[in-house]
Amino acid sequence: MDFARAQSGFFREQFLSEDQQVNFAHHFGELDAFPFGKPGNNPFILEIVHNEMHPGTENGWHTDVTWMEKPSLGSVAQCTLAPPIGGDTLFADSHAAFLGLPTTLQDRLMELSGIHDYSVFLNRGGVAMPDDLIEDLKAQIPFGVAHPIARTHPETHKLALYLHGGFLRHDSLFNHHTQEPLSASESLRITEMLLKQHSRPEYQCRFQWTEGAMAFWDNRAAQHYAVSDYYPHERHLRRVTISGSKPY
Repeated sequence: MDFARAQSGFFREQFLSEDQQVNFAHHFGELDAFPFGKPGNNPFILEIVHNEMHPGTENGWHTDVTWMEKPSLGSVAQCTLAPPIGGDTLFADSHAAFLGLPTTLQDRLMELSGIHDYSVFLNRGGVAMPDDLIEDLKAQIPFGVAHPIARTHPETHKLALYLHGGFLRHDSLFNHHTQEPLSASESLRITEMLLKQHSRPEYQCRFQWTEGAMAFWDNRAAQHYAVSDYYPHERHLRRVTISGSKPY
């Protein structure tokens, strides 16, 4: 499979152990240990568990870890517990989403960048992280990084929309050639419009999780949406994140 062109791949009945899943992902590059959330037995495994006490909240289009200076190349997730119905993940082609915009807007977006940060993790559940821990974290991980809104894929050289509704500061867009910021109102208007662009069915495919099923997607070229329609049932995923490069 040409991963860079396929953007996502799906496999049934894999039933990999944590170490096997990590080893599979490692064939495609170095791995990132996730600094937030509950790790599994392996530091490169992120457990994504939703149930009656912790319902799913990722029901928005996004690409993973855009708050990093060098965000993820791709992610490998395996389902270890599937709900009896629901819990699918949708995937959308960010290159097609970019091409679906008017050419004048495409040209405009090629000049724009935005600031991404991990503030959403600092106030989870309405409970703020202590100030000293926040400062320690910011010393280790830069807080607020700039990424282009239209990203060039390093292998296919195609342009794709690149944003995350939770990590991108919606009022932060600026012209990366002149460093001139957009007005807050224009930045908000453009961001809100682009966050809806992946919702067109023409850009999408849908994957139904079953136990042992595995999905592998390219965070540089695709966005995904975890459908939270299975409450109060449980869904458990294990995710491994492959290290990427600085977007341009």
